[in-house]
Amino acid sequence: MPLLIAIEAHEAQRRKLEETISDLAKKGYDLVGKVEAASFKSASDSAWTDVLSASRSGGLFSEKTLSVVEGAEALGPFPIALLDCLEDDGADNVVVAVFSGDTKKIFTKESVGKIKFIKADTEIKPWERRDWLLRMANERGAKMDSDAAALLCDFMTSTEELRSELDKLSLAADNAPITVDTVRRLSFDEGGNSMLRFLDGVCEGRVADVVTSLRHLEGEPVLPLLTALYNRLRPALYIALTSPKTEAQFLAAIGATREYALRMARTALRNFGADNIKLFMLRLIRLSYIEKTGLSEGWPGFEAALWGLMGNSERTK
Repeated sequence: MPLLIAIEAHEAQRRKLEETISDLAKKGYDLVGKVEAASFKSASDSAWTDVLSASRSGGLFSEKTLSVVEGAEALGPFPIALLDCLEDDGADNVVVAVFSGDTKKIFTKESVGKIKFIKADTEIKPWERRDWLLRMANERGAKMDSDAAALLCDFMTSTEELRSELDKLSLAADNAPITVDTVRRLSFDEGGNSMLRFLDGVCEGRVADVVTSLRHLEGEPVLPLLTALYNRLRPALYIALTSPKTEAQFLAAIGATREYALRMARTALRNFGADNIKLFMLRLIRLSYIEKTGLSEGWPGFEAALWGLMGNSERTK
């Protein structure tokens, strides 16, 4: 009888499956097939028996075989009687059962130790993602700037997306450092790139970048851009309204914990000063309110408020 490996449903399931197949291939196992569990008999003891028996009949030219069963929950609860028939690592045959749900209803406590379970990775906390991503880059031999990692982690919350994006950036960089500019150019489409360039340009007081990005964004509804700018500057407003002693508590309360966004907010405060930030945020709140009424000022009203702020930047004085 084979070794049975169960891969539970989680975000990284497909990657875990490919890694499992690859690791077994290195040990000499040949993949003889991928089948749907629904193709076997209806949920019963014989369904699992058929799956395990089929694993031994697929290798005419291989001593070690591997078969994958998708949607394995369709096989029903695993019979306790079959546990003694399973083998450990080193078995000639391996069955990888892939589940689209929880396996608690499939396997009993007695299954632990007889079945190899592949579970989700330990969750990476939001404030740990940048350092985690930098370690991942280092493991791949890529050179990634801390700011570039922080920017990616601010816009992508999925660790699988971050892994995939890092692989793409590493390939594109071709041993060159992965910088914030690299991320801006390669990790966002034209619309996303223009939005990011606009938000960063405002915070850093870069008039040329704001003008260029607005050319790409004009013509679209103004409310999404207004909202994005308000969200970007909201941490700056809270920092301006509170004292250094309570700043961290206020920021945590509004969920403003992303490193790159906080850095940009502090940059905006240095560029414009607390009073200008407060006034501008009040103007954005007003514009947002009337935008949802028949009194909307549209792009002209938004740009008037924006250039009023940009005119008070330390860069333009």
